Amino acid sequence: MATIALSPVGLRAAPRCRYQAQDSEQTLAEGLAEYYAVNRGNIARPSDLPPESAALFRSHDMCHVVFGLDTTLADEAMADMRTLMSCDVGARRYVMYLAKDAQALAILKEVGFFAFVWGTVVAVPRALRAAAAAWKMPKRWPWVPPEEFQQRTLADLRREFGIRVI
Repeated sequence: MATIALSPVGLRAAPRCRYQAQDSEQTLAEGLAEYYAVNRGNIARPSDLPPESAALFRSHDMCHVVFGLDTTLADEAMADMRTLMSCDVGARRYVMYLAKDAQALAILKEVGFFAFVWGTVVAVPRALRAAAAAWKMPKRWPWVPPEEFQQRTLADLRREFGIRVI
């Protein structure tokens, strides 16, 4: 089962990673590798998930990396907010993914509704900055990016899409 990194209060400080630097010269593939390495034991790789969940979590994990987010509860909330505001998936389609995916529902149950709400409340100031940044983006990040994006640097992708790490 995929899980997120939670402390007893759900807000432990995650280590700062290279992929979180605005001008990271890591490729998207290298950033994903770092994300999975730092979170070993806390999250499942898409290849370890049932096929019906793998695509959702792969896209979600790429959002963590491209938007420079860790796996604290507040950053999980930010990943959802940035997906809704800055990706081409659309709110309806994204919510449908989450509502139908057994792994996503299991995580919500594991975390708990109140912890989820608390993480969202904590993220509100950053979410407002993310909303302003989304308006300035020249184009939305693709929910399913082309495979060739894996070999491009995060700095380059962020420049092209106008993504700011917040």
